[in-house]
Amino acid sequence: MTRATRAIDWLRRRLDLTATQLLLLAAILALATAVRVAWVSYAARTPQEFHDPLFYMFYAGQISAGNGYRLLNGDPTAYYPIGYPATLGALFFVVRHTIIPDNYPNAAGGFQVFLGVLTVALAFYVGRKLFGAMVGLLSALWIALFPNLVFHTAPALTETLFNAIVMAMLAVLFSVEWRKGEIDSRRLVAAGLLLGAAALVRPIALLLLPVLFLVWLVSGARWQRATTQLGLVVVTAAAVIAPWSIRNFVVMKSPIFISANLGDDLCMGHHPGATGHFELPDFCCVGYDQLKRPEFEIRRNNDNIRRAISYAVHNPRHELKLIPLKARWTYDNDHDGLAAVESYGDDPFLNSHLRDALARTANIYFFFTISVGGLGLIALTFARGDPRRMLLVVSTLTLAAVPLVFFGDARFHVPAMPLASIAAAWMTATAIEAALRLFAQTSSVQVAEGEGAVTQQNALQDSQRDKQRDQRASALADEG
Repeated sequence: MTRATRAIDWLRRRLDLTATQLLLLAAILALATAVRVAWVSYAARTPQEFHDPLFYMFYAGQISAGNGYRLLNGDPTAYYPIGYPATLGALFFVVRHTIIPDNYPNAAGGFQVFLGVLTVALAFYVGRKLFGAMVGLLSALWIALFPNLVFHTAPALTETLFNAIVMAMLAVLFSVEWRKGEIDSRRLVAAGLLLGAAALVRPIALLLLPVLFLVWLVSGARWQRATTQLGLVVVTAAAVIAPWSIRNFVVMKSPIFISANLGDDLCMGHHPGATGHFELPDFCCVGYDQLKRPEFEIRRNNDNIRRAISYAVHNPRHELKLIPLKARWTYDNDHDGLAAVESYGDDPFLNSHLRDALARTANIYFFFTISVGGLGLIALTFARGDPRRMLLVVSTLTLAAVPLVFFGDARFHVPAMPLASIAAAWMTATAIEAALRLFAQTSSVQVAEGEGAVTQQNALQDSQRDKQRDQRASALADEG
């Protein structure tokens, strides 16, 4: 047996898969790689104008050049979370100092191909652990072909990295069965490290902390045990985040935990005349032009947090009206990745017919996923069994509802889609199994009815033969 054969056999036994299932998984991963490589080769471009991809690429270039997280004029910043620019910065540093071609958009896209395929593999693992091999394979295929997740591979946006880290954290937590909501310390530490990394990319990851605590309690853990487990995750995540927080305190002269854009994000969704969508109103932006960084970021962030909270508290009726508007802007479509590769209209290069076809396909795929996945989440909520499934449900709903706190944008629902896909895969597999069982039962009844009819007919024929035999015997007796 060769070394490769032994490795494949070990992997098959490790994942508890048959040879056919392992072959199917390999084919799905190859498919996920192929569609992402093709898209990056076609769509990865240098971002234009002042949109998030341009800022991320610029900050990553600054970091890779040894200038730190600073603007072009040397002023320090903490506006965007550091996780994604720092990751790209490390990648660009490698590109700068190796024989890899200095094509940063392609380098970022290639790295995100790896992250996207990793997410597919982790989704298989999560689906396999929670629901079995069939759901695991279907989950992997679902995410492998998810159009907007493929679109997000090319532009410099945080979602692909964030999805991979969150899925890795869930894979760690789901790797063993929970006994009354209890998890060993080693896995809790690993989950905390990954949660801290995810928070540095998108701070909304920290909303999963209360989710973990509540799910552990519902799963049967005692208060003391659940609190201890949560504390271990919090301490580990804080250890990951702390160096950046210390940097902000020293360099920005203010206790900025992760980033200074929280105020803007809140104020956009909570101000007079708010529409529930992205906007830069004077209410949130005027009055800071004379300030320099870091004071500019600190003052505006603190003021906007205060303004947003005050407006929300004193205008509850408008806040209630904004909720459906935010939901509409967030879930109206699922082709924001297409807009990103074209720098949101500032660098159109796609053929209009191709753009429309891709957008239509992405939207159909998305609405089908959230429809079937939504049914799956409802069914899982009321289903008894593995308590780990409840974490999948509540995590999906948490990530899906986050935009309602800020403002609506189609990009904001992307982190919930890999988890929704797993729920959709489970619902689809369950429906297929139920249909097959119904078909089998119907076939059995038909066979039984057919056999019964044949038996009844045979009995009737036997009765008729017996009657004829008796008649002949009686006739012979009379003749005698």
